Amino acid sequence: MITSTGKRSARDQVVWTPPPTDYSKLNFDGSKLASGQAAFGFVIRDSEGLIQLCGAGSLDVDASILEAEAMGLREGIRGARSLGITKIMVEGDNLAVVNAIKQVWKIPWTIHSIIVDTAKDLAQFEDFQVSHVFREANAAADWMAHRGHSTVSTTYWFDVSVLSFSIIIRKDALGWPKSWDPP
Repeated sequence: MITSTGKRSARDQVVWTPPPTDYSKLNFDGSKLASGQAAFGFVIRDSEGLIQLCGAGSLDVDASILEAEAMGLREGIRGARSLGITKIMVEGDNLAVVNAIKQVWKIPWTIHSIIVDTAKDLAQFEDFQVSHVFREANAAADWMAHRGHSTVSTTYWFDVSVLSFSIIIRKDALGWPKSWDPP
């Protein structure tokens, strides 16, 4: 929720909140294993919290977590465009990537081309907003990023029938904090 001062509430940064009715929301994330393998993931949902598209992919061992996060953003934006989405809210938990795409911080050279390509794709939307959220509000994208470690190439899903992922999606739609479990 945007407050009267134009700032997002603290709750919106810690708990996933649905976008307005005419928007979709993209959450993106990256993952890096101790072995060095990097992967990315994203989830696009509508105003009811229903999945429109998910994606994940693995990257070279040389890829940094920053590159993995930026790839999650880029592939999520491309996925949203392929669905014909015109208004999108974008959230990620990597402040460097979020501030680079918002042109608040100088773009790190390792992700410069990814961010420039993504910015061009974002400009194709009728409206977009990009925001930083805490990890707790990004659990579904984190789950997808970890799934990316087991993919050979970038893979897309319209639905994921894995119980642990379904629970995250349902809790998000209900506005439950990640750590709260019903009795």
